[in-house]
Amino acid sequence: MDRHGARARTHGKQRPHRQDRARRELMPSQASKDPTAMTTSELETAWACSRVVHDFFHHYDHWRYARMLDLYTPEGVWHRAGAALRGHARILEELERRPRNQRVAHVVTNLRVEPATAATAGATYYLTVYRHAGEIADDAAAPMAGPAMLLAGTAELVRTEQGWKFDSQTLTRRFETGPAR
Repeated sequence: MDRHGARARTHGKQRPHRQDRARRELMPSQASKDPTAMTTSELETAWACSRVVHDFFHHYDHWRYARMLDLYTPEGVWHRAGAALRGHARILEELERRPRNQRVAHVVTNLRVEPATAATAGATYYLTVYRHAGEIADDAAAPMAGPAMLLAGTAELVRTEQGWKFDSQTLTRRFETGPAR
């Protein structure tokens, strides 16, 4: 019935209620799926891969090289500072060259993981690096003027029997401490 008490003419078809029409307009069909929506499996992959990235830099900052290597496939490649470090032995060789009389913190931000298949995923992220050169007590705050650099990271991760691991990782300097221009 309309507002005057008369029956609406539907010619044998039932007209959708006004609220139903409004609801359909607000809730798009499955064909226009939310581009940020993920399946449960994709969310599990994204979470596991984000743990790999965060754990890697946590171990790096705490000099736990064996744990870092556990997060790479045996022939994985780490592209850093213009060099391609392939395999655990080469990565470890480079890590052992790091001066031990410094404090470093890598802060991972803007991490995005994109599952590609059930066993592969890509990741992008930024690393803000804080560095203090010289000896300092573990419980002392290191003086600093600001971040040492900002790196852009990309990674390809693969699922192995031992869990998700880096197959490759590339770090590219985007900003570094120096005179502003």
